[in-house]
Amino acid sequence: MQEKSVSQKTGILMFYTLLIAYITFAASWVGGSNLGAQIVRTYFGDKGVDPTISEMVNYTITVARVIANFLAAAVLVKCGIKRAAQIAIGLLCFALVAVWMPNYWLYIIARMIMALGGSMIMVYMNPIVVRFVAQENKIFYSSLITASYNIGAFVIAIAFVLWSDTLQADWRITLSAVSLVAIITFIIWLIKAKDFETSGSNQQTPAQAYSYGMAMKDSFVWRFAIGFSAFLILYVMSLNSIPGQLAKEFPDFFVPGYMICAISGGGIMGTLVRLKRPVNRERKPYLVQLGIAATLAMAAGIASVALLKLAFLGYLFFFICGFLIFYQYAVYLNIPHELPNMNPQKATLMFGIIWGITYGLYTILNYIWSFIYGHIGYWPSNLFYLLVPVIYLIMIMTLPETYKKK
Repeated sequence: MQEKSVSQKTGILMFYTLLIAYITFAASWVGGSNLGAQIVRTYFGDKGVDPTISEMVNYTITVARVIANFLAAAVLVKCGIKRAAQIAIGLLCFALVAVWMPNYWLYIIARMIMALGGSMIMVYMNPIVVRFVAQENKIFYSSLITASYNIGAFVIAIAFVLWSDTLQADWRITLSAVSLVAIITFIIWLIKAKDFETSGSNQQTPAQAYSYGMAMKDSFVWRFAIGFSAFLILYVMSLNSIPGQLAKEFPDFFVPGYMICAISGGGIMGTLVRLKRPVNRERKPYLVQLGIAATLAMAAGIASVALLKLAFLGYLFFFICGFLIFYQYAVYLNIPHELPNMNPQKATLMFGIIWGITYGLYTILNYIWSFIYGHIGYWPSNLFYLLVPVIYLIMIMTLPETYKKK
């Protein structure tokens, strides 16, 4: 029997517990990317590894996220929010198991399990927002959700800038320390979390019920997810693939940690400014303008490093790009919340499938990028990387306009 009477204070505590758990997931993922060379060297020695192999962790993590997001809604319906999120955080704790695996492939499998948990956590934050947060505050919490990955990336990037030699001395100890935070959130969840009704039965009539099958057939879900996957190529690869690529191509003057700090720091600044500035205008033209500006800023940053050999100018453009990405991210991710007849169950189903499709497409696009880089060359891979966000711009124009003048 579910406890349907849960205080708002408890609900908000549950939200922030999941938020911290997801930040930990992001820190572990980005930290693993930063330590990629050390990890590969541990398992393969000093022999060279094809880019498609070195990117294997990123592929498998995104595949795991596809699976997790499709499963998240079913687990929630069967187990309730408390048990479902408990399972998710428990899987996230496999981040600690992964680092002590004896070979690369077992390491990848354990990281996939970690990613299953992390992705489920992202989905479970949304029904809590729908249930416990007033409509006028939803964009604030959507901003926190979108910033969570960036916060984790920023914290780990700053740590690598300040204590690079120490953190790289033993990658297993470094990633184990990050994983301990996940274990703490697991304990907090066990003690404080409560179940609540997610079906929305008190908020909608049977004619308005939203099922898994309806979500899969919903054209909005697919259009939103396709655009989202292209957006994530611009954003996520700027933190875990592009810095490493630029460092490999221009090792004499480019520092990948500085780029990660610039992107994530700009993202945090963009999130903070967004929290203070409500968007009282039509969403679609606003998002298109910001999307174009963010892509141009990234292109200018890459050109500053690769063509002008001015790393400092590149970091400046990367900061601007991070700011623009996150200045729009919360607005884009909040669009489903602005649809009519939204409730916790619908939010869970919709976001679960959206994230699943998104990461499936992201994985394909990421693989194509690494294949182009490994077999065709540096500049063709960059051209592909900068053209993909055009898909995001096109998909925005196909979405319904959700802004309503007051």
